[in-house]
Amino acid sequence: MGIKERLEIADKEKVCCQIEDFIKNIMTDWQREGCILGISGGLDSALVAYLAVRAIGKANVQALFMPERDSSKQSYDDARLIAEILGLSMKEISLTPLLKKIGVYGLEPSPMFIPRSIQERYVTQKYHQYSTEEEPTFLKTLKGGIGQSDLQKHIAYYRIKHRLRMVLLYFYGEMNNLLILGTCNKSEKMTGFFVKYGDSASDIDPIADLYKTQVKQLARYLLIPDRIIDKAPTPDLMPGLTDEQAMRISYDKLDIVLMGLALFMDEQDIAQEAEVDPATIAYIKRLVQLSEHMRNLPPHPLISSLSDDIKC
Repeated sequence: MGIKERLEIADKEKVCCQIEDFIKNIMTDWQREGCILGISGGLDSALVAYLAVRAIGKANVQALFMPERDSSKQSYDDARLIAEILGLSMKEISLTPLLKKIGVYGLEPSPMFIPRSIQERYVTQKYHQYSTEEEPTFLKTLKGGIGQSDLQKHIAYYRIKHRLRMVLLYFYGEMNNLLILGTCNKSEKMTGFFVKYGDSASDIDPIADLYKTQVKQLARYLLIPDRIIDKAPTPDLMPGLTDEQAMRISYDKLDIVLMGLALFMDEQDIAQEAEVDPATIAYIKRLVQLSEHMRNLPPHPLISSLSDDIKC
């Protein structure tokens, strides 16, 4: 059986029910009165919203839409569409005043009176100017933009947006005794394409064991609108930058490589099935390695395991 066949979910209803039971059981065990999630207009949050409504009913699911200056209008339209289909109460909170107060927007030129298409072209060119053949920009962001202060500013510029969103989710979640649902998938988690203590911070992660291609499979099974499934995935933090542009690989190919590596398959066989070269395999392995700390709790010294007579 090839990797593509292994990625195919045979019993989609069974997987949906497993995730729904997971949400419902933890909500009950932790004595929460419902769930809350950030709904972005993207596929991952749409799938989590659908599963949550199936699990505990629309009356028990709260959705927050948290746009800011750089968000696209399509994100709002798509988030509103999902909320309307599911019958959810969607609360909208703009992050723009907070980001202005902190001084975040001062790190980039004002987009006022500049057409969206030009903003997108500017961001794409700016992002890719840091790339080299050996180290694409995304890989450099996992290293903290070391030695490049301009890139460090860009990293801070977009990561704070995710972290503010999570602050608001926990604020409203704790005020109303709600379980905070994460929306990260396995492809993002394994490559570090998420923000530590941002979109990765949640009470539970319902779809964290699903590759992006599997997220699409369940989305089609649950009849999520094609316009949500088929649009280019984007964190919508900087105009025009999509996931696949940032990572320099499509999710279809990335997932084949990730699963092949997880199965300890021969790298030549993985490269052949994913239709990538050995350098791409090495690049993805490096993403997994560099982002390992992001998937773990903060490291700490094991003081209790040391003898009393230790000397520094």
